[in-house]
Amino acid sequence: MQFLLDEQQIEIKENAEMLLKDNLDHQKLIQQVTNDIKIDRDLWKLIAEQGWLALDIPEDKGGVGLTFIEQSILHEVLGYYLPIVPFLSSGVMFKNLIISANRQDLLAEIISGEKIGTVAFSEQSTSWYDISTVKSTLKKEGGKYILYGKKEYVLFGDSSDYYLVIAEMDKVQYLVLVDSSDEGVVCTPTASLDQTRPLASIEFRNVNISEFNILLEGEQLQLVWKKMLLLMTSALSIEQVGGATACLEMSVQYAKDRIQFGRPIGSFQAIQHTCADMLLQLESAKSTAYAASRSSAADLVEFEMASNIARAYCSDAFNKIAGDNIQIHGGIGFTWEHAAHLYFKRAKSDSLILGSSKDARDKVGNLIGI
Repeated sequence: MQFLLDEQQIEIKENAEMLLKDNLDHQKLIQQVTNDIKIDRDLWKLIAEQGWLALDIPEDKGGVGLTFIEQSILHEVLGYYLPIVPFLSSGVMFKNLIISANRQDLLAEIISGEKIGTVAFSEQSTSWYDISTVKSTLKKEGGKYILYGKKEYVLFGDSSDYYLVIAEMDKVQYLVLVDSSDEGVVCTPTASLDQTRPLASIEFRNVNISEFNILLEGEQLQLVWKKMLLLMTSALSIEQVGGATACLEMSVQYAKDRIQFGRPIGSFQAIQHTCADMLLQLESAKSTAYAASRSSAADLVEFEMASNIARAYCSDAFNKIAGDNIQIHGGIGFTWEHAAHLYFKRAKSDSLILGSSKDARDKVGNLIGI
């Protein structure tokens, strides 16, 4: 299956590529990672000014008025360049949850880039697909609420101004908005395999929560949460396509440039076969990923099916292509000075963020009754 971009979508992709190409290259990215940069704020400001965060927001809510399909194009470009920006956490997860909660005040701050939000959900024994597994608690005392708990693996946790937290009260789950500057909020950066997506653990030590910041609850929260996860899954698959594309281009260029035994290594059949296999996997991944993004406007069951198919295939394809990229580069591919390791780490990290590719295949099996 092949999808062709229309003129507007081609323009969006070209402008996005131009912005990132002009402001980021592999050497700069390696330097940022070496210096433990948690967010590229200059680039994030440019992204917000270009309207990337507002692309799929209706015009009556202050957005550009396009669809998730157009935003998916941006995710592909972001996956290609690996900028250290919270587009997935703030521009997909947080943004879509506050839209569902009808918090226009927060939405304006997020799409302008003035504030950054993220979702704090994971605990030691939680499943992204079952919000009832959370152990964080919310208690009502008089006219206020008290939040207590600890969340792990929070994307861009130490760069975010707001957290959306799921906590339980009287066996009902609630979506709670927390300001990172609130008393009792303790953020601790944690080690991350993918240094371009920093992680943090967030502890909530008896944090006071106003009733205004209790956003969603119960069955309504479950439905909204499920839709957000499907959008996240689809966006992640598109990013994997972008990363795999960068790996293939890197490999082909190196195969042309690297001379061994008096000729380019690309002339050797083993290298040719590897590159051909990479291309086949990439094109198949691209088809599944764009099929998922184009299903986002359809019914939830179709979107769930398409996004999990994309998740399963794109995760495996990106891991394989990123590994083959290192193999083709030989010794240089293993060094810190080359960007190949960043894509390999991103591939491994992406394949675990929302569960493994096996988990995604299991979901597809459940949907078709096997």
